[in-house]
Amino acid sequence: MIKLDTRRRCGNRWRHPLVPNAFRYIQDVRKMTNEFIIRRSDDYRAEVISPTHRTVVDLEAMTCSCNRWQLTGLPCSHATALIQEIRGIDIMQFIDPYYLTETYRATYEMRLNPLVDRELWERVDLPYIVLPPLSRRPRGRPKKKRIRDPNELKKNKKMHKCGRCGNWGHHRSSCKESLSTINIQGVQPRPPRKQVPRRREPFKISDLPFHRTKGRHIQGNFEVHGVNIQGAHAVAANTQPPVQTSSQVSANISESASMLFGLNSGSQ
Repeated sequence: MIKLDTRRRCGNRWRHPLVPNAFRYIQDVRKMTNEFIIRRSDDYRAEVISPTHRTVVDLEAMTCSCNRWQLTGLPCSHATALIQEIRGIDIMQFIDPYYLTETYRATYEMRLNPLVDRELWERVDLPYIVLPPLSRRPRGRPKKKRIRDPNELKKNKKMHKCGRCGNWGHHRSSCKESLSTINIQGVQPRPPRKQVPRRREPFKISDLPFHRTKGRHIQGNFEVHGVNIQGAHAVAANTQPPVQTSSQVSANISESASMLFGLNSGSQ
């Protein structure tokens, strides 16, 4: 009911004699007729030559040898080219009435009566039980590719140029042309990249990045977790004891021994 009302209101807003899909199709087909060659035998029959094949169009019978006009009801590109060639003929008279806006409005002009609540329905006792239909899962893998509309035009794929041989339709990685053929044609292959050796420099604490050491530079020094590395080394270097001679060492030993024995004698 809602769908009928929605489509009925959409049909009332359309002002063109054709439905939007058919109108866009005719506009796209007219752009494809510039490269066609038409050889007319009479006013309504001709031979249309396209870049790929040759077809025969009969406007009186509304047929084309490509069978697209007979299947869809819309003139194909070959028939459209012939219609545009003849003056004083409107393309609307060669379109099936199924695609007219008037037909669309007549299809959805019917009304559906709204229903009351289920509790107010009249109860009927049937002598049989209605069961759901028997269903069976189809064989094979489910299809995921979209089924295209017969009126849908195929989009032109972008062509790629090979950087190795200079031809169109493939990439450099998938090129199968031999180097001898490329040199004969005059296309020089791309030279290989030069690999520059890396030089290793001596390691410095100041060269460490921030995210590895989690530290920071302060006035030429480097801190890690609040400890100044260079400052700590400097303090340790200043606080090291000086080198002592043998006489100084013996004097220190005797002094420590006298203090030890003196304490022991005092305690006794």
